[in-house]
Amino acid sequence: MGRISDPRLLKVVQAIADRFGDVTVISGDRDFVPNGGAKESLHLLNEAADVSVAGKTPEQLFELLIAARQEIFGQETGAAFRWQIILHGPGTKTEGHHVHIGYVPPDHVFRRSRPFMGYVVEGLFKGKTYSAYTPYVAP
Repeated sequence: MGRISDPRLLKVVQAIADRFGDVTVISGDRDFVPNGGAKESLHLLNEAADVSVAGKTPEQLFELLIAARQEIFGQETGAAFRWQIILHGPGTKTEGHHVHIGYVPPDHVFRRSRPFMGYVVEGLFKGKTYSAYTPYVAP
């Protein structure tokens, strides 16, 4: 089970557990980049966790997080929404099929690209890179 040290992330994981059931933290804080992992992963800043919920597929959990976005992540929208939620499909290169939740600090600068906030699906097909980025848009 992974360790989570960031209080914001702990609060979100607890909200997920309270709403949807037992949460397993597959990976949390880390000081290494796993094979195929991102060199600028929020895990390295202790700002991310890969999670699963008992009785839910990663796809189901991903959809539940979108539907309960404000209850789980708060009222922020647009540029103020600092969370990244990634559904890593069965073809993902790292850590297997799971949901990644990360908090992007406002003052953090990524060296290679701008940080994304919102919902992403990737690794749906083995051997193919597929990403779909859908930033959250307030209704």
